[in-house]
Amino acid sequence: MRKRNRMPTWFAVFLALIAIGVVSSILNGGQALIVPVVIIAIVWILYKFPPTRWSRGGSPRSGYQQAAAQSKKRQQAKDTSAKPRRGPSPFRVIEGSKNRDDEPPTYH
Repeated sequence: MRKRNRMPTWFAVFLALIAIGVVSSILNGGQALIVPVVIIAIVWILYKFPPTRWSRGGSPRSGYQQAAAQSKKRQQAKDTSAKPRRGPSPFRVIEGSKNRDDEPPTYH
């Protein structure tokens, strides 16, 4: 049986290659790491603290809560104003003058 919390082999190899690259960059001067570290830091900060002008209405649950409240209001309005049942429609079938008893049924 395979454990689910174990790291896949390809991911461990990938992390090892990243570590080797970082160590070799530091030994060769370290200046090449400044730009990637700054970019990763900016992306992480924007992910953790997104600007309010880009977000739509706060948290994702707030949209759900607004819809639930609106649905509840509609249900209460529907319950309080129960409509009476409709009466019979004024339409009736008028019998035609054709004699259809001796004709075979038509098929399309």
